[in-house]
Amino acid sequence: MMSGQNISGLREVHGIGERVAGRLVEHFGSEDSALQAILEGDIASLSEVNGISHTFALSLVRDLRARADGCAISDFLKTKEALDLYSRLLELIKTFAHTSHARDKLALFYPFPASRMDLIEKRRAFVAEYLGLADVLSEDTEFINLLSKVKKLKPVPGNLRIRDRIIISGDRKVLDAARERFQAFLTVQAVEDISEFVDLARGYSSVIVFDDTYLSFDLPEGLEPELFQDPSKAELWQILPEVELAFFAKNIDCILACINIALTLRTSGFDFFEELSNEELEGLKTSLLKVGEDGKPVEGLDPEIDRLEIALKNLDIILTSTLNEANQRMNRTLEASSLTLSGQELIRIVSGGIEIKDLLAKELQRVYVSEIETVKEELSEKLNFQKQEKLMLDSLFPDEISYPLRAEQAQLQLLRQKLNTSLEKTRLSRKRELAKNLSIFHQPVERLVREVLDFDLGFSIACFAAHFRLSMPLSISEAGIGFEDGENFFLKARHGKVDPVSYSVGKTSFSPEGMENRVVLLSGVNSGGKTSLLELLAQCVVLGHMGFPVPARKLELGPVEELYYFGKSKGTLDAGAFETTLKQFSVLSEPSAKLVLADELESITEPGASARIIAGILEYLTRNEESLGVFVSHLSELILKNTGTEIRVDGIEAGGLDSSLELIVNRNPVYNRVARSTPELIVERLLRKTTGKEQEFYAHLKDKFKNKV
Repeated sequence: MMSGQNISGLREVHGIGERVAGRLVEHFGSEDSALQAILEGDIASLSEVNGISHTFALSLVRDLRARADGCAISDFLKTKEALDLYSRLLELIKTFAHTSHARDKLALFYPFPASRMDLIEKRRAFVAEYLGLADVLSEDTEFINLLSKVKKLKPVPGNLRIRDRIIISGDRKVLDAARERFQAFLTVQAVEDISEFVDLARGYSSVIVFDDTYLSFDLPEGLEPELFQDPSKAELWQILPEVELAFFAKNIDCILACINIALTLRTSGFDFFEELSNEELEGLKTSLLKVGEDGKPVEGLDPEIDRLEIALKNLDIILTSTLNEANQRMNRTLEASSLTLSGQELIRIVSGGIEIKDLLAKELQRVYVSEIETVKEELSEKLNFQKQEKLMLDSLFPDEISYPLRAEQAQLQLLRQKLNTSLEKTRLSRKRELAKNLSIFHQPVERLVREVLDFDLGFSIACFAAHFRLSMPLSISEAGIGFEDGENFFLKARHGKVDPVSYSVGKTSFSPEGMENRVVLLSGVNSGGKTSLLELLAQCVVLGHMGFPVPARKLELGPVEELYYFGKSKGTLDAGAFETTLKQFSVLSEPSAKLVLADELESITEPGASARIIAGILEYLTRNEESLGVFVSHLSELILKNTGTEIRVDGIEAGGLDSSLELIVNRNPVYNRVARSTPELIVERLLRKTTGKEQEFYAHLKDKFKNKV
């Protein structure tokens, strides 16, 4: 992470005034946190601040990063065309990023001047670590899909409210501490006496207290508050397991993807995130799979919760069907029954010692009690009741004989409430168990996600390198750039395949003996690849100074502190534009390592004047022994006539027409040879493609070449 030792406050950052600073502090909670977000390049979080766009956030981070590193993009890329080429490179590289984090971070990878080779080498070491991995995983669709699911972790929703739980206390200090930690998610209420405590507690399925002031009283049946320690010390998973679960539920796809990414990388031999072992990652995955999208434990995984839910759902249906069956049995029993009196009973009836209705009631009581016991057993079995719940059935039916059999509605409601209370307590218990297990992983998960996001930065660069078959450059001490089998990937991205080119300017091992000139004129046929070669040179230098691999099988790169890239002018410039262009070359007099790439600079004015101007520029460029220059021009011979400095001229030549009447061009420049343009070949191609009068016209033109001196 960058050091912000030279930045003491937000207002020292370019672009941040009082209003923007206030919004940053409000969003991040403090000035230090806001400054830290900028220093760490957290563009995603900065973009969430009201009034700060993604572009502005990127600008803030770039400016501060440049200040900390002691260099900026404009220190190296000195022309608009150079900046445009860098932007095109960056956009191409970003297409290989799998996360928005990597895309944002890539925008902070700017070229370093040669004076910061320490930073370039640090970048190269970072990227090199991923190159071999990309060869293995860049085409792994499953792995790439996992990476695309990784995002910045989302916070717990601000509207999360727990409505069936309350914190109650009569202690002012306890209340203040509880409100500070928990009031955003559940009700924290003060009470003044036991009556108020009981009345308030009855409205919630779960009551939490942090002092035992009212627990010494005889509380009503079913009211069982939970006593916890000091609210400032209580674990979040104990009081608000839903908050912990909501964090994981909100980010479950991202976290699971990160776990699988970590396991895949380890399997591939890449040392990654050693904080958690494979067993711990698998355990975390198992716990995560128990969390539903709503932040609650997944249904169907806990037998006790399932049992209570089924019992509550089926209570009325099973009770009704069981009573119907019992009433039918009782009806059949009574219809088939007869009363047989013993002699003693008959004597007692006759003597008035017992009434016959008492004997009938006794028989009916026996039948009634028997059926009630049968009903309770059937209910207990069908509803899968446990011991305590079976006891609740005893009060469900009246002691007095009633026919048909019926349940006491008040007791039935009480049974339903008790079952529901048991269910809610069990759910809360399971939430706590799951939240406790996951809470251990909360901070490691945050670090894991950060590491995966940072991994994607390096991996995306490596995927880019693997796709275009890039190689790390070799730094050399003297002024020069040379390569074998270079491929302009702007062309390669468009056409899929390009002809590789080898070339060298300055002192490299690729330069032929005696051809170590630092300043070169590049001549050649139209559409021969001169502009593409200039682009390729610029691509190699920019990527090399970003610490990235370059589009060549081998490349040697000497120190370059400033890149001047001039594209083709779209016509003769007016006086003002011409003057501005010349001013850009005035810096050539300054002693620094420069690379100047210019494409057909002669188009800025008439040929004679432009040849003399280019000659003068080349003379100045050769005086600086640290500078390099490649100028594409069709006026090579005229330029050489106007300079007394030894300038090498290389040529890209055409060798004729192929069977399809296309130019046969050797894209590799021939050292120290002026390559002439190919109007004769163009005329010949048109001659062979046409007929009649049109062909006669081209034949006449071709005869002019035969007669040339």
